[in-house]
Amino acid sequence: MRKLIDKLTDGGKLRYTPTQLWYAAARNRTPAGGTSYGCVAVAFILATGFFAMLIMGTNEFDPDVVRSTLVIAGVFLALVLLLTFRGSRRAKWSGTVEVPMPLSTFRTSVIDRWTVVYSRPLGLKDEGHVQFPVLPALPDGGTPRLVVLCPDRDVLACLALNGAHKTHSLALAQSLDQLGNISNGPASAGGPGPVGIVLHDASPAGLAFAAATRAALGGRVVVAGMLPRTVLDKPNALRLRKPLRSGDLDVIRSSTPPLTAAEADWLSRGWWSPIAAVPPAKLLAVVARAVDRAEGMADPDRGRAQQVGFLTWPTAS
Repeated sequence: MRKLIDKLTDGGKLRYTPTQLWYAAARNRTPAGGTSYGCVAVAFILATGFFAMLIMGTNEFDPDVVRSTLVIAGVFLALVLLLTFRGSRRAKWSGTVEVPMPLSTFRTSVIDRWTVVYSRPLGLKDEGHVQFPVLPALPDGGTPRLVVLCPDRDVLACLALNGAHKTHSLALAQSLDQLGNISNGPASAGGPGPVGIVLHDASPAGLAFAAATRAALGGRVVVAGMLPRTVLDKPNALRLRKPLRSGDLDVIRSSTPPLTAAEADWLSRGWWSPIAAVPPAKLLAVVARAVDRAEGMADPDRGRAQQVGFLTWPTAS
């Protein structure tokens, strides 16, 4: 716990949510997928052998009874082994993979217990205290030019708790419906509305959210969410698996940018990875890089300056 807390807070400087701590604790402890049916097969073999011996023994090992019993037992065991092998393969390729301990249990058995013994973990803040959309306090009382959109409440709460909306003067919203609630004054100069920075899971649902946001904002979007390739390239990334929903395969096939064959196969087998498992320091760094790109869209002058290599538009000294 102390190592997890130190990593999540980046040495005591950052804040995080219970869900982020839960995911951090689950890393390298989540099953790799698949279920062993070996015990089931062994149990059937032993049971079949026991009953076969019992039947043959009660018939004083009559040759005809022995022959019939062995044939029936052999056929039965062959069917059992075939079914267990197929079941094991099916579980390996399509079985559900979840965090071993439910979040509710983690809160009571780990966080609450730690709080009783050692006091509340450093930097831990409950995401329930953050109300969305979160708006920055702009000097002119205008509308933010940038909005971070993410369906995961914990991710936005982490950004808010660490002051990302103040640092970058951006709003935080969970859905496109909340975009109508971010206007608190006249729109800022530079374009016909805010530029969206999209954060999402490496999942079909995340890809669908990015596509819907891109369509709603007319291309004024910087997608900074997780793609399967970022998970596949990192052995320690948290990998979970659940059954695909209706339409998920269509989302995978129509993804923008297009997925590689390995990425599409990974998602098609139900694998996904939550962006809430990304440590706060990395999450804030991703947002900072996305803000640089989004500001070029929100401010045409700045965008042209970025294209010619200036960090900011030159002004007279």
